[in-house]
Amino acid sequence: LIVLVDLAAERLGLHMHEVGNQQSTVLLKPVATIFKVLLVLTFGMVWLDNLGFRVTTILASLGVGGLAVALAAQDTLKNFIGSIVILLDKPFRVGERVVVKGHDGFVEEIGLRSVKLRQLDGHQTVVPNELVVSNDVENIGRRPHIRRLSNLGIAYDTTPNKARRAVEIIEEILKDHEGCQPELPPRVYLNDFSDHALNILMIYWYHPADYWAYQAFNQRVNLEIMSRLDAEGIRLAYPAHTAFLASDPERPLRVETVSGGKANPD
Repeated sequence: LIVLVDLAAERLGLHMHEVGNQQSTVLLKPVATIFKVLLVLTFGMVWLDNLGFRVTTILASLGVGGLAVALAAQDTLKNFIGSIVILLDKPFRVGERVVVKGHDGFVEEIGLRSVKLRQLDGHQTVVPNELVVSNDVENIGRRPHIRRLSNLGIAYDTTPNKARRAVEIIEEILKDHEGCQPELPPRVYLNDFSDHALNILMIYWYHPADYWAYQAFNQRVNLEIMSRLDAEGIRLAYPAHTAFLASDPERPLRVETVSGGKANPD
């Protein structure tokens, strides 16, 4: 029977490789070991019973001992059960980029105790399986597209006609753009009056979700917007503040100019 368990585990492992579920094979060895241990214990109890030993007493002792071991190893059991949940539910696969408990990186290994992530800064993070299954997991690797939401400010002294023209220019640049999907067309609106600018909201979706191709496209869009707005005489805004000065009769406002090294009160 022990040999049959090993043959069944090997056969199942080959099947998993054929269907592209290689990561689940990590469970085969511990599960097969558990089955073999149960077989040995079962036949050992039958053998002892045949020899005249009181098996019920032995089972009671094993139950108490097993409870103590279970309490001592509950964290290990939680992580093992977590690995089963991960491998069956498949929230991510090896090689996909995920965010788990604030750790952003690529999955390197899904083990029986933990998941190993290679973070974007090169560091490796080990997250226990118990925490993985009990927290939200953001799978960036499975996103179908990348969305850009950007706010572009133009100067407050821009006329309504030029503001309308700025929106039209951005719409022309983004019309049927690279990576555009028919169901997700770009959106451009003069949507707000911010503290220092007329705000133009720009949203578009880039497909497929190739991050570096997306960044290269962003650069081309930005340069084209700058060039087109400059040609139309539309100025981009920058943070500015207007200060209003009021004099107090008891503390009159004094303004001095310096000429030839001497201060001249005005």
